[in-house]
Amino acid sequence: MAVLPLPPVVPGIPLLGNALPMMGDVQRFLVDTHLRMGPVFRVRALNQAFVIMAGERANRFLLEHGDEVFSSEESFGGLNREWTMRVHVLRGRPHRHLRKILATGLSRDLLAARWDDVVAETERTFRGWQGRSALPVVDQFQRLAAAQLSLALTGESSAAEFEKLRSAFELVLDVTVTGKWPAAALKWPAYRRARAEIHEFARNALSQRAANPRHDTTDLLDRALAAVDENGDPYPLDVRAGMALQGYFAGVNTVAYLYSFMVYAMLRHPGVLARVTTEVDAAYDDGGLTFERLRGMPALHGLVMETLRVYPPAPGSARTVLKSFDFAGFRIEEGRRVLVATSVPHQLPEHFPDPGTFDIDRDFAAGRKASVYAPFSVGSHTCLGAGMTEVLAVATMAMLVRNLKATLPRPDQPLRITATPGPNPGKRFKVAVTERTI
Repeated sequence: MAVLPLPPVVPGIPLLGNALPMMGDVQRFLVDTHLRMGPVFRVRALNQAFVIMAGERANRFLLEHGDEVFSSEESFGGLNREWTMRVHVLRGRPHRHLRKILATGLSRDLLAARWDDVVAETERTFRGWQGRSALPVVDQFQRLAAAQLSLALTGESSAAEFEKLRSAFELVLDVTVTGKWPAAALKWPAYRRARAEIHEFARNALSQRAANPRHDTTDLLDRALAAVDENGDPYPLDVRAGMALQGYFAGVNTVAYLYSFMVYAMLRHPGVLARVTTEVDAAYDDGGLTFERLRGMPALHGLVMETLRVYPPAPGSARTVLKSFDFAGFRIEEGRRVLVATSVPHQLPEHFPDPGTFDIDRDFAAGRKASVYAPFSVGSHTCLGAGMTEVLAVATMAMLVRNLKATLPRPDQPLRITATPGPNPGKRFKVAVTERTI
């Protein structure tokens, strides 16, 4: 029986390979390369080599065979080694069991339970933005998202730990997932000190909750304290601390990048902004923005979904091949690192007509059902916080539109996307902010 050939190699430049486009708008690079080279190809970025699987067939393969042929240990083992976030590397029954526990601790129900606290923190933050002529959007939304998530998921603010949390988490992602920095960076004294302090912070949060239980709702800290593994044995303390950190920072970049791209999309598409503003004002004028009212805001929901389509928070799912397999006429060998580019179908006209048009009225439900709309991946490793992220984005943009007027200092300047550690508008994306007069 003939052995199939290896996937074709994408041409690159000496030493760097394909690193430069992959450090920028990686989604655009993956889509363009897929259209040029087909559903599977090989790329190299500095010392990193990947097989890229892209398109509807790739998403379906990940959904149907991912647990059988892939491991996430090499790509996400660093998150477990550094932060004991075990869910990223488990497989089979242990993985399903821990996901179920975390899902209840990261659910949108917690946002409903602590809605007043999250609203108060968000509106306080927005008041502080008024009068800023060059607000650094990504940075400020990271701070806001960290405050929102920690309040909703744990009932406590992590603001005092924000700088340490952000720098430490982003360094780990840049070392262990994207390969931007060598592993030696995790031995830097400043990082080791921050890591120790963050672990102590998480353990203290658990011990304080154990000593002073809250009775308003059962949140992520409560779930971590009560958690037992698939055999009924209590998880070790470090694993419980890793579970707590999921609430304090693990989803902050995803949420903040989505907020940032949503602001850009509204400012670049005045018709969308006008529809959203009308919808938001109607909600406020009819009794205020309640959690229940978020369900009845189709323009804002469409804005969230279309922003996730055009600017997905992750280029795909990084895995390592456990056993060789054939795909689309090529052989994918055991030990190869693979990126299943799950959001490439977002830009294919056979799935989303006229994909270059920003259209908040698309049928996202059909795309999600067919696994071609996958901003949070597909299969057993789909982002646990996806539901919370979408609802929180609707709420946050509603409050922003109601209270603030944002403008681009240079309206014709194109958005410069960077992929460090995930696709985002970068530090140069700034807006002028004033109080909105109604």
